[in-house]
Amino acid sequence: MRHSPHGRTEPAPRTTPVDPRRLRPSRAWYWVGGALVPLSLAAGAVLFALLLVRAVALPDFAASTHGSQSATFTVQDPDHTEQGWLLYGSPRGVDHTACALTAPDGRRPAFSYPTFNHQVEDENGSWAMIGMVTLTEPGEYSLTCRAADDVRFGIAPGAQSTGTLVTGLFGALGSLLFLPALGIAGGLTLVVVTAVRRARHRQRLLHPPAPGP
Repeated sequence: MRHSPHGRTEPAPRTTPVDPRRLRPSRAWYWVGGALVPLSLAAGAVLFALLLVRAVALPDFAASTHGSQSATFTVQDPDHTEQGWLLYGSPRGVDHTACALTAPDGRRPAFSYPTFNHQVEDENGSWAMIGMVTLTEPGEYSLTCRAADDVRFGIAPGAQSTGTLVTGLFGALGSLLFLPALGIAGGLTLVVVTAVRRARHRQRLLHPPAPGP
């Protein structure tokens, strides 16, 4: 309500509503911001599963054999962090005492029991780490095992197996935490920025600047 110069009370001028479709940025950005949250959660979960499966997978064997066969592999310069080697057996339950190594100089390095467990199920059966050994002399080694024909063995550099396991686990945990946090922060920021800019645009439409002289 307002008073006229003649003492009469007049109604206040009505504000013309603004069509929401005229406001910029478009309301579609609300949907984009809201979609970032579930998408980031889903992406983080999928990447976590993929990295976790890769982390606990079998390493690439430098040599593999089954039954009573022999296989050879090469140890590079010991400065290349390949001194520790891991022996795997399948099915689980076989022992490293079934296998023996022959070094380039004829020595017989002995396997010891592993200091940690690593068991893997794949399409060909179950594998378990059954032994470890330190090989410091570069050259060609021979792996000879004595077991039934359906028993398999494989040997791989320890740095490859443990490095893949550790980095894979950290990467999986990072993806599970970082991607959802990034998506939530980005989605909320987009929603807030869109709301603020639309409110400012509405004020400009309601109160346009006075025309120049």
